[in-house]
Amino acid sequence: MSTPAGANRSPSYGWRMGSLGGTPMFLGRSWPIIAIVIVAAFGPRLGAVGRGSAYGYVVALAYAVLLLISVLVHETAHALAARWSGHPVDRIVADVWGGHTVYDATRSRPGATAVIAVVGPLANLLLAGLGYVLLAFVTGATAQLLVGVVTWANLLVGLFNLLPGLPLDGGQIVSALVWKATGRKGTGLVAAGWLGRVLAVGAVLYILGVPLLRGHQPDLTTLLWTVLIAVFLWKGASDAVRSGHIHEATAGPVDPVLDPAVLVPTASTVEEAVVSASSGGRAVVIVGTDARGWPVGVVPGSAISEIPESRRATTTVAAALQAERPEWVVALPADAVLTDLVRVMGERSLPVAVVIDEVTRGVRGVARAERVNDVVGAELARRGRR
Repeated sequence: MSTPAGANRSPSYGWRMGSLGGTPMFLGRSWPIIAIVIVAAFGPRLGAVGRGSAYGYVVALAYAVLLLISVLVHETAHALAARWSGHPVDRIVADVWGGHTVYDATRSRPGATAVIAVVGPLANLLLAGLGYVLLAFVTGATAQLLVGVVTWANLLVGLFNLLPGLPLDGGQIVSALVWKATGRKGTGLVAAGWLGRVLAVGAVLYILGVPLLRGHQPDLTTLLWTVLIAVFLWKGASDAVRSGHIHEATAGPVDPVLDPAVLVPTASTVEEAVVSASSGGRAVVIVGTDARGWPVGVVPGSAISEIPESRRATTTVAAALQAERPEWVVALPADAVLTDLVRVMGERSLPVAVVIDEVTRGVRGVARAERVNDVVGAELARRGRR
């Protein structure tokens, strides 16, 4: 897909920095916040060593850049592992919370999920090890300072991400283990999400509680970082718990929530489309197709009712068509569950989707977000009453 001249960033993900084997890499719009915080927090301290304030800010900015590289190494490890496991990778994003890698997990399995999760922290620990070795060969004061700081940062990031609670990578590993043991992915997400909530509370108690017990008052910087970490953990953990409940509620097959569809070329007349739709004796959705037979939109019943019967034989389907975006066509394997459809429609922000078989490319039906939400809501309510 072409990009307008001068627009090198995604409207949703940030500024595009390049690609990894065809996978776009983005610098999230929130990332500059981290850079500003680092420069503001460390610049004055580093400038106080006798080399001037400019020196301190330049070194702090260099550290921010090296930290960004560390994040990209972490996310690249996730992306490569996902590809190795057979999952198409959609994008890599570095943002204020570190970063994230989005891949198609339709056919994910516990083992692959755990491997994809663990390689990110291991990449950071490897960078920490390389930094430790490099310290023995670096002589310049500035170089030693940067290598030392980045080494410790990667060590802390690697160990922190291995903590056993979502949204951290360690939580993904716990989730995969529970999934493997129970056979239910949603149960794993709920369990790891609750552990993430425990970590959020534990982080606050440890970072703030221990100094208070020792008679020390935490400074403002420590307080702010503690709040940010706790909010990040709690929100991610709560999202995981909710996702787990939804996953359990959508573990059933896809077809029961699909409206039957009839394919009609857009060059056909509305009268021909109505005849085709009523030939089976049940209500179906009229899906218009292009010259190749590919679904391009639906013909709403309201649009047909507005066309007088006397004109339906001369009005084409194209005139009454509600055109849809190309990504409205969702290909799913025969054994896909409703969870897979909900995930794809959510990621693509689709109010309506035509579902086709991944192998035969035949249309299985039309999914409407309202109906899917009603089905999921009813199932969540039923489970809540049990």
